Amino acid sequence: RMKGFDAESLDSIDQEAGRLTRLVTDLLVLAKAEAGSLPLTRSVVELDALLMEVFNEMRVLAANKVRVKLTEIDQLQVSGDRDRLKQVFINLVSNAIEYTPRGGDVFVSLSKSGEMARVVVRDTGPGIPAKDLPRIFDRFYRGQRASQSAIPGSGLGLSIIKEIVERYGGRIEVQSDVGKGSTFTVYLPVGQKEIGKNLP
Repeated sequence: RMKGFDAESLDSIDQEAGRLTRLVTDLLVLAKAEAGSLPLTRSVVELDALLMEVFNEMRVLAANKVRVKLTEIDQLQVSGDRDRLKQVFINLVSNAIEYTPRGGDVFVSLSKSGEMARVVVRDTGPGIPAKDLPRIFDRFYRGQRASQSAIPGSGLGLSIIKEIVERYGGRIEVQSDVGKGSTFTVYLPVGQKEIGKNLP
């Protein structure tokens, strides 16, 4: 047994090691994306099925804190790397859950907008100050709401999401009202074999 280390100290060290590991992983993903070497495959992805997986997983994660609601889901296909796209939406929904106060709501939807699939993640959190909005996709940037919260993070998550979405010919947008919440919208080109409209 090491002298001077109690269980709490070891737990703290373990948490910090985990945080550093995630930071290094995030950096590697970002570096590869910028170098064009991030292995992003292209196959047909049923975005509705993927979003249902994300919704079900995140609803369980948020069960005791906030309500996660699926407001609309169209049957749409896109071309992309399924795992990377799932990573994008898990990050967006988990961010929304983290920033939304207990008892709040997170809304998720998938619809078609022109030739694009549109995924909207809206929270009822504190919102993002106008001065922070232009920079939230910059690497390492942690705005006021992140800095003043107890939420750990490197400020790389949104940067990586933007890289992945843009690699697939899409874009990500954000709107926010302080005190009311934030809305992140991801647009991805619809695949050739788009099928169906709204599900019941």
